[in-house]
Amino acid sequence: MAVFAAMAKRECQATMVPGMISTTEARLRELLAPSVTDVREDALAGVEMTLLAAQDAEAQALGIQFEGGPDVTVVVTDPARPLGQVRLQASGAHNTLFFDNRGWEGHFYANIRLAGEESIAMFNRIGDAYVALADVFLRSDRQFLFWGAGASAVGCSLEIEGIGHGMVVGDDALISGGVWLRNYDMHAMHDLRTGARIGRPPLDTVVERHVWLGQDALLLSCERVGMGSIIGARSVVKGVVPPRVVAAGTPARVVREDVSWGRHPYGMTGAERISIGLPELPQY
Repeated sequence: MAVFAAMAKRECQATMVPGMISTTEARLRELLAPSVTDVREDALAGVEMTLLAAQDAEAQALGIQFEGGPDVTVVVTDPARPLGQVRLQASGAHNTLFFDNRGWEGHFYANIRLAGEESIAMFNRIGDAYVALADVFLRSDRQFLFWGAGASAVGCSLEIEGIGHGMVVGDDALISGGVWLRNYDMHAMHDLRTGARIGRPPLDTVVERHVWLGQDALLLSCERVGMGSIIGARSVVKGVVPPRVVAAGTPARVVREDVSWGRHPYGMTGAERISIGLPELPQY
């Protein structure tokens, strides 16, 4: 309760998750379309949430290893259910981690660095999914990361730059090992004759629901990957990838349309088809 009172004094309390500032909540309302996730503000309404300080014993018992810096607020929906292993470093103040850990089976492993202030990383109900995030780096102030329900990852890294910017990974995404997601082009390049900057500034990156990112894929200044799409291994992806396509290469381009994937080796389930806007196939 002491943590909640401190946040209330900041007068930036949002209604989706305690500790989320109002500008982040407004941006997420724009980004969290049905093509991305079933998680909505009303889905969390009425859900009991427990607020902890990352350095406290209660957070450590859940698997939070706090390695220094200003304290971070940890919000969980089940204070008795372990998360897995989370190494956490913070440089700025007033940051929040949210875990909707109802039904989690403890297969969450992440290294999280929060360099700015008033940022939030939001991890929704992954159930029995395996999530391994080698490096999650929020570099600036008022940033956000949204991890969708049932999304899984094997050694993925995410890096976010730019004040107020963020990244959304949709429901049931499958991210393979060695994948990097960055919402910018790393170091700026300049035209030596004019001094003009070449490349795009940081942007918001959205990976829609039921997307498969192949091994060692690199997303740089990628604005959106459409629902149901597949990104080939070792591809470099920029800009926008349409829904239900295969994109591959350096730079990635669409190589096949009207295609998607299933977690089961023998085909897509009816639920997977419905999730990306397709009808179930008739049963014979």
